[in-house]
Amino acid sequence: MRYSTKPLLFLLLLIISTSFSAQAAERNADTDRPAYMFDFGDESIAELASLADGRKAVLLGEASHGTSEYYSIRAELSRELIENHGYNFVVVEGDWDAAWMVNKFVKNKPDAPETAREALANFTRWPGWMWNNEEVLELVEWMREWNDALPDDAPKAGFYGMDVYGWQGSVERLRGYSDLLSGDTRSAVRVATHCMRRFGGDQRAYLQNVQRTGQHCGSDIEEMVELLEQASKPDELSDEQWFGVSQHARVVRQADRHLRGMLQQGPDSWNERASNFNNTLSALLGFYGDDSRGVAWAHNTHIGDARAMDMGDVGMHNIGQLARQEFGRDQVFALGFGTYSGEVKAGAEWEGRRQRMSIPDAQSGSFEAQMYAITQEPVWLDFSAEQAAADFRQRIPHRAIGVVYSPANDARQNYVGTQMTERYDAFIFLPYTNALNPIED
Repeated sequence: MRYSTKPLLFLLLLIISTSFSAQAAERNADTDRPAYMFDFGDESIAELASLADGRKAVLLGEASHGTSEYYSIRAELSRELIENHGYNFVVVEGDWDAAWMVNKFVKNKPDAPETAREALANFTRWPGWMWNNEEVLELVEWMREWNDALPDDAPKAGFYGMDVYGWQGSVERLRGYSDLLSGDTRSAVRVATHCMRRFGGDQRAYLQNVQRTGQHCGSDIEEMVELLEQASKPDELSDEQWFGVSQHARVVRQADRHLRGMLQQGPDSWNERASNFNNTLSALLGFYGDDSRGVAWAHNTHIGDARAMDMGDVGMHNIGQLARQEFGRDQVFALGFGTYSGEVKAGAEWEGRRQRMSIPDAQSGSFEAQMYAITQEPVWLDFSAEQAAADFRQRIPHRAIGVVYSPANDARQNYVGTQMTERYDAFIFLPYTNALNPIED
């Protein structure tokens, strides 16, 4: 596929001819202006939060799972959205079960971990550093302080996970809750969880069994979810605890679909996981009420609309697309991130040792390389500006670094064709970024 390498002349002229001082006033006076200096301070955070304000869902991306600035900026934006714009929760690309312990901590539940570090230590599944890190720790500690200062009867800001990889934990939680259930619902939970527990949490063993025998746990899991959704809440559980039980069941369902999708060629496996992201966001918005608003953290490949990417051409969807379809484009704000070079925490292979790796200079012709040719300063772009839409018509390679990364193969493996203004509502470009700071084991 060929991409346009047309220079971003509008930004070049903008930076030569326009001072970045008094940005807020200038932005109000000229809504067509697409680019602003990003100052890592309150002004830029407030500007971006104001741009997102009122949307049902704010989706905050990252160009890697191991970059400090992506996490710290998302933390500051989430804090601003909760504190000054009425947002109710943060949901991250992490496991529901592990994040539930963080949610207990930030809400100061009686059985919560005693410290934020203890809460984040529940992210034990590789790559635990994605959430068990100093940048997230600061947000979690602030959320606890914020909630503690609220009146006792006020809704508390929550912290949740939307991934499926921690399905083993959800299976065990459901098994434990089954004693509180009755009749067919209790039986269905026990049958479904027994089916999955036979494989000891080993997804490879489960898939080998499916391949060998053609038998799987899907029908038992589907029955469990259906009966739980119809069941009445046990008196022993709070509304949020009961919501958590239902979500554990949905995680197991989507995990089973995701795993079995691996046995098929095509987008099914990816799509089942991506659907869980959006289903979780939607369920949380429903739980918090009609006027609720939520913030979701995930990789750029998840939060940027798949229809504006190469992946959409092969039938893959993501939360960025699904949320726009469910709530309306004007109710979703997607913020992407990118860098020209720097360092990142990643593994050389799945479940491999965590390493600090160098990020090569962005490949020629990519979005990141063109941005760096124009400015070596951090900037944020408002893709709703008329001028931006005019200059970003064609797809361009845009870098995406996963939790498994090979710098030597960066140019060959890590670029996704993207129509930027259709994929995101805004974008932060950082010329150089630093590696994430995991909490040491």
